[in-house]
Amino acid sequence: MSSAGKSASAPGEGAFGLEPGALQALRVFFDATEGLQRVWVFGSRARDDWRARSDLDLALDAPGWSAKDFLRVKERMKDLPIVYPLDVVHWQGVSTPEFVAQIERDRKLFWEPRRGAVSLPRTLGATDLKKFQDESLQKLDALVTELRARKAESDTAVAAMTQFKAMESMQDSLRTAADYPRHAWDALRKAGALPPAFAALRHSSRWDGAGRAIPNICLKVPTGGGKTLLAAASVGKVFNGFLQRDKGLVLWVVPNEAIYRQTLKTLKNRDHPYHQMLQVAGAGKVKILEKDDPLTRLDVESHLCVMLLMLASASRQSKETLRFFRDRGNVLGFVPREDDTEAHWQLLQAVPNLDAYGSPWASAQEVRAQKGSIVKSSLGNVMRLARPMVIIDEGHHGYTETALQTIDGFNPCFMLELSATPRVPDARVAGSSGSNMLVDVRGTDLDAAQMIKLPINVDVRRWADWQSCLAESARQLDTLEREARLLEGETGRYIRPIMLVQVERTGRDQVDAGYIHAQDARAFLAQLGFSDANIREKTSEKDEIGDEELLSPTSQVRVIITKQALQEGWDCPFAYVLCALAASKGKRAMTQLVGRILRLPQVCKTGHGLLDACYVFCHNAGTGEVVKAIKQSLETEGMGDLAISVRGEGGANDPAVPQPVALQRRAGLEKLRIFIPTVTWAEPGGARRPLEYDSDVLALLPWEQVNVQALAQDWKPGAMPEGGGGGRVVVDLRVLDDGFAPARQALEEGAAPLDPAGMVRALLDIAPNPWLVWGWVDAVLSRLMVQWPARVVGASIASLVEQLRKDLERERDRLAQEVFDRLVQQGCIEFCLRADRQDYELPHEMVLDVVGKPKKLHRVSDDADMEKSLLAPALHTPDINEFEALFAGYLDEQPALRWWHRNAARAQYGLQGWRRHKVYPDFVFGYHPQGNQARVVLLETKGMHLEGNADTLYKQALLDRLTQAFSDERFQSVGELALEEGGQCAVQCDLVFDQAWRATMDRRYFAQTIQK
Repeated sequence: MSSAGKSASAPGEGAFGLEPGALQALRVFFDATEGLQRVWVFGSRARDDWRARSDLDLALDAPGWSAKDFLRVKERMKDLPIVYPLDVVHWQGVSTPEFVAQIERDRKLFWEPRRGAVSLPRTLGATDLKKFQDESLQKLDALVTELRARKAESDTAVAAMTQFKAMESMQDSLRTAADYPRHAWDALRKAGALPPAFAALRHSSRWDGAGRAIPNICLKVPTGGGKTLLAAASVGKVFNGFLQRDKGLVLWVVPNEAIYRQTLKTLKNRDHPYHQMLQVAGAGKVKILEKDDPLTRLDVESHLCVMLLMLASASRQSKETLRFFRDRGNVLGFVPREDDTEAHWQLLQAVPNLDAYGSPWASAQEVRAQKGSIVKSSLGNVMRLARPMVIIDEGHHGYTETALQTIDGFNPCFMLELSATPRVPDARVAGSSGSNMLVDVRGTDLDAAQMIKLPINVDVRRWADWQSCLAESARQLDTLEREARLLEGETGRYIRPIMLVQVERTGRDQVDAGYIHAQDARAFLAQLGFSDANIREKTSEKDEIGDEELLSPTSQVRVIITKQALQEGWDCPFAYVLCALAASKGKRAMTQLVGRILRLPQVCKTGHGLLDACYVFCHNAGTGEVVKAIKQSLETEGMGDLAISVRGEGGANDPAVPQPVALQRRAGLEKLRIFIPTVTWAEPGGARRPLEYDSDVLALLPWEQVNVQALAQDWKPGAMPEGGGGGRVVVDLRVLDDGFAPARQALEEGAAPLDPAGMVRALLDIAPNPWLVWGWVDAVLSRLMVQWPARVVGASIASLVEQLRKDLERERDRLAQEVFDRLVQQGCIEFCLRADRQDYELPHEMVLDVVGKPKKLHRVSDDADMEKSLLAPALHTPDINEFEALFAGYLDEQPALRWWHRNAARAQYGLQGWRRHKVYPDFVFGYHPQGNQARVVLLETKGMHLEGNADTLYKQALLDRLTQAFSDERFQSVGELALEEGGQCAVQCDLVFDQAWRATMDRRYFAQTIQK
């Protein structure tokens, strides 16, 4: 290097030639700065040719900042204790293409935020759980509470009946009393807490090898819905809420190698949110194990041990899989010494389904009944003794009779199944078993949560040859690539669309004339301009993907060629296009591949229609067959309710293909332009824009006003030792009857020490300032430890973190509402009508995809067609429920009503409030009361069973506040919202429940018409 370049690093220099203290000061500053997504270093320090006094060039990536926000941060940086000259730019504010190119050429990552501990992070948007995930865990909470109460009742009843055990007439009554999971399930059914589609199904009871009832439930979650996240979050719910301990064994069963490797990698990564969830559940002591790893009793009593297992390994099907049940030398402390025959006999009496050594001529049952038999020190016996919580991932794979019997024989204390397509018990077969569905997540829930790409655009043509089909698929991929680069330039969000190519033959020995081979596809792709670095093959013989990180910006992969190797467990959200060259001969493989292109990158819509959809190109297959196969794929992935979203080209005469139905403005309303207000941000002297929750509300919260006394105010430890004392716990054979009940206390000094830093990390997605959160956590712990010892609080750390999250969210929403109200009063937040581009204009036309003959909406009173819907014809689409159909008919009959419109949730008009998620009114209608100005009503409908819940109360409060804030500020009328007179218009936001709704609507809106 020349003398003009960098000199040798001086002692104490850190990254980019900066002194460690300066590095730390900058990173702490960025940690505490809200709205900042990442910081890049560029210039000489990024190129590594800096001098001692070189400037530190930084680009701050903060999409939600205004120019004023950036200048405020830049001014604060001047007070940092560093000696290097700072040159700071706002990445979103760089407008010169040459400067953008210069930064992109040199830049290196300097800082990015650390991940939270409990919630699932996303690259964009909030870090909280999706709505359906949160609701699923709340339902599990309710079940756990009910199970605990019913188990106490069951134990009392069984103890009272045990003295009559010898009487044959009492056996059925004893078994009924012991089946506490069924009693808890019946209580939830009576309370209306079960999914409506499965509430009528009978409860499927399961019993372990010792005759004890097994609580067993299923979370029905489509592929891509975060089953692993829900499973990890459920461990803490079950251990803390039901078992009331934080130590023990979890047996995590997965169906195949791909899912096994993916899950193992995730759970072993200490920085991954799933591992951190387990850390919270296990009070900081977690071990992730495979079946061949050493395991001791002390491990299970002092840690939360999670063992991953392939389904085949747990099934007694062959000599190979019998290894799980063989005696082995690395499971220690679970069985007595070999010469203590009395202890072995007592153990067999307590747990009658243990495997044991005995006479070679006796059956297994006879060996267990013979005194002198020796219990095997096998992993299978460890399961029976430890009574693990069993998690069955992709549970629909596990329903062979052998697998069911084996899992029941592990004596689980709780069984949680996660499946896209659970097994339903056959009502025609007495005693048939199935899944107890506690949660029913639909495909529409995933779509609403921005987790999947929709619609699925299907292109089936009479291609001249397969090369034409592949070339068209490549053109679509290029179009998506251009759109992705446009998105990256606008937002900095990186997506690299990938195409999956399904061929007929793979492998060197399969090159036959007349079949489309992987080598043929690769050669043609090269002809189209794809390099070898862009193409990977994934077959049973060749895996060119390996451990490559396909989501990394350094990866160049754009095409993956396969036959049927990409099964469940392979996951790449960048996969957008499926080119099925073997669609007619490999429908099963094509069906599986459709599921691989549904996941949405970063679990967030892009706002670019091309990048929010996925694409299927099929060669030499009938349109009806392809659409049927795609519907079958959606059903297999647990998203059968999304079949209407599939779009196809061609096949107009095929009834299975969704056909477009055009809706147009009704006669008399064609030229009427109807504007309705949106919630906007208006800076003095500046143009107004849509209100952004993160930058306009959340960024302005006065976090110092959080009421710390309200945090965990009513919380109590859920696992307090009896008598409140501590000390050594004696573990004897009684532990086998109560699933390591002594582990609720410590082996020596109590539960693991408290981890305030871990608690802070678990709350950072709610309140982003770690310094404030640390103070709150410290204050809460200090208050709690006045009442209880630290070990008692530590034993219930999972429930404490959960309570803190709830309370902190409540405080956040309280402060956000105050900020929202203040900004409305100051005029910064507006809900006014100006008939400009910031107002929402109701559509003049719309296209719906409908399968079969379109079904019209009818009035109830006279069964006539709707006459006042804004768009005609008014169709009964699958997203309109019976109450909404009745409501639309009621509106259509009102003389004062001019028009009504059914708002498509999350696709059309929404109201932004002081919470992150928008409120989407169900109906918009305009009417003209006698003698009054024209009115437009934005109406949300709710079931009466939702009255009083937090979501309903929030919507009512927001709708009332916006009604008060509305003003009509049009400088000139545009098409006249006021339907006849063109004068002022009033807008009202309202919420109506489905009980006595007619009387409510008559009283609020149509009373004068009725009196007349």
